[in-house]
Amino acid sequence: MLLPQIIGSLAVVALLASVYGVIRTRMTVSKAQIVLGLAFGLVAIFQMKAPIEMVPGVILDMRNVPVALAGAFLGWRGALLSLAITAATRFSIGGVGMPSGIAAMAIACLAGHVWNRCTLRATRRSAWQLVALSMLVSGHISAAIFLPWDICVAFFVTAALPMAALNMLSIPIAAAFLEHERLRMMVERALTARQTHDPVSGLVSIAQFTREATALQRSDCNGRVAGFIVVRALGSTRLAKELGRDVFRQTQGAMRLRLQELDVTGLPIAVTADDRLVMALDFRQVAESERIATEVGRILNDHAYHLSGDTSLRMTVSIDIHRTPTLDQLTAHLEDVAFSSTGATNVARKRRARPSRDAGGYRRTTPIERPEQERLFAAATVLLACKQAG
Repeated sequence: MLLPQIIGSLAVVALLASVYGVIRTRMTVSKAQIVLGLAFGLVAIFQMKAPIEMVPGVILDMRNVPVALAGAFLGWRGALLSLAITAATRFSIGGVGMPSGIAAMAIACLAGHVWNRCTLRATRRSAWQLVALSMLVSGHISAAIFLPWDICVAFFVTAALPMAALNMLSIPIAAAFLEHERLRMMVERALTARQTHDPVSGLVSIAQFTREATALQRSDCNGRVAGFIVVRALGSTRLAKELGRDVFRQTQGAMRLRLQELDVTGLPIAVTADDRLVMALDFRQVAESERIATEVGRILNDHAYHLSGDTSLRMTVSIDIHRTPTLDQLTAHLEDVAFSSTGATNVARKRRARPSRDAGGYRRTTPIERPEQERLFAAATVLLACKQAG
């Protein structure tokens, strides 16, 4: 009966690894860590309720395995949440072994976190590194010193070796599932990073745009690239959610075609990670920033975009024009735009994403600037489009 119990417990952890991969690819890092921390904590509670009788009279459970794996793979948010949930459950049970049990969980979680920091730069963690994780985590056995002396002696005599063997068997297998999912996500991110062209919208990545724009400015001294314009559809995140990602990308493709009417540089139009469009400007357009901003707003706002069937949609956009007469300014401003579109912290984004006044940055203000207002505006826009279709 021992082998089926161990296999059943490992199957639960393997299922958790599959959930790990799905959640990490569909959520932001912070949200994924919280959701996975909750999931790992619940699995630890399940393991606590399903003990394994290694030998007659010696009952163990695998509660520390999910907690250790949370420390090794979830980051500090997920690890602390998983530890807090499991420790709170053990505290509610009480008993003389409660302090020792909570200490063991903390040691297992810390061991997983230390192992992650030590092996984070490895492209692929080897089998020996996974075994090293199980050995580090087995250090939680030392928490038995918090038990009463007679129980502590009995634990080390009867249960310490079976528990270490259980860790050496289960943790490398469970960690291998999670490592496989981690590698799969790394490959997907690498492929996405190498993709320079969106086949649906026809827009290029901001990295590709930066390479081509800087190369053109190096080769041309006549101001062919003297700045760029950044266009953001108000409520773009909400619109992408309401319309569907593919439909929204098709709408961005229509916006690209309208912007090309004003493009004189010959460079492709780019899209950032947060769905802003970027188009290069020559020195004449930069000298007439206000007129160009008005013209861009007109061609993007005045006519509706036709969706499926009879549904049509009108966009309202905000416009930023960056004057970058030198190569250093162009590179710095494009880096700021790329940086502010990623998952950087709000403080860092405020520091870096603001256009430089010395460079003559121009911004066309819009009546809607708060995120809450933008979400309401986007929802109202979609509702109006559906009403027109009806």
